[in-house]
Amino acid sequence: MARGSAGGNGSDDGLAKAIEIVVTPAIFAAAGFGLDRWWDTGPWLALSFGVTAFVVKLLVEWYRYAERMRIHEQEMASSRPSRRRGIDRDAGIDEPASLPTGVSLEADADSPA
Repeated sequence: MARGSAGGNGSDDGLAKAIEIVVTPAIFAAAGFGLDRWWDTGPWLALSFGVTAFVVKLLVEWYRYAERMRIHEQEMASSRPSRRRGIDRDAGIDEPASLPTGVSLEADADSPA
């Protein structure tokens, strides 16, 4: 998934998400406020609708982010030339031909070279 795949630099998507995280709970709080006035229940519906909408919106964004990162990590792993690195690598490290000149695996660590 490329950054800014719609042709932008990616900041438009972030701004849209930020506005959505703020505006969605405000709309729900306004609806709760209307119900509070109609049923004369005080600010409880407005608060509960607003807080619930905010928490749900954050959870939705968190799971969207986690899914995008999972896909991104899969793409990065598939583009590697080899998945075997470090200790799993079988590049023939123990072979004398792969060692620099003058280095031997048979030499004792205490003896001078």
